Amino acid sequence: MVSKPNEEEFSFAVDISNVTKTFKIGKTTITVLKNLDFQCHENEFSIISGPSGSGKSTILTIIGGLTRVDEGSVNVLNHLLTEESITEESLAIFRSTYVGFVFQTGHLIDSLTVYENVLLPVNLAQRDEMDYKERAWDLLREFRLEDRAHSLPIMISGGEYQRTAFIRALILDPDLLLIDEPTSNQDKNTTETIIKKLEKLKGQRTIIVVTHDREIYPLADNIYIPVDGRLSLYQMDE
Repeated sequence: MVSKPNEEEFSFAVDISNVTKTFKIGKTTITVLKNLDFQCHENEFSIISGPSGSGKSTILTIIGGLTRVDEGSVNVLNHLLTEESITEESLAIFRSTYVGFVFQTGHLIDSLTVYENVLLPVNLAQRDEMDYKERAWDLLREFRLEDRAHSLPIMISGGEYQRTAFIRALILDPDLLLIDEPTSNQDKNTTETIIKKLEKLKGQRTIIVVTHDREIYPLADNIYIPVDGRLSLYQMDE
């Protein structure tokens, strides 16, 4: 498992320090993040906004333990994700225990129904599905998906697809929610449903959202804009 240092050593839910991340495309090396620092407190609602290709989604995947960094330290919920000995299995256990991730493209399993996709994290975490059956149906009703529960992803609309992905991230009641463009290209009803849920969750979970949607901005405690591989605090009264 990911090592857990003395809790007094870290006061942030997420603490990224001096992180650099590069990607290689052919013979070209692209620096996406350079000496990045980012911190947020427990139950804080943070938004990362800015142009495409500026590293927003990369930051989310680093925080969620999906992307390794080249340099720097990543501490999430008092778990060090950048220690040299950490394994992919340990990172997977960490994610299943603490993190709910909503990808921009949803990433539902095509062969599973909406209901089965919602319960997938329960099965991956090797928990008893019966303990989460009532919660799954409550969430399906809240997101107006109870009538689509036994449909395959190919049979549902784009908005229903995204709402299913959102429910799947919530099913285990995670401490940290990482959400990538939740309302991008979504219908009005889906956007309203997701924003309403985010309003309910604000102050109860640590939430980091990548979004261009200014309707979500008022929910944020802080908004950040990537500039030259780093994050700059956005003044909301501008």
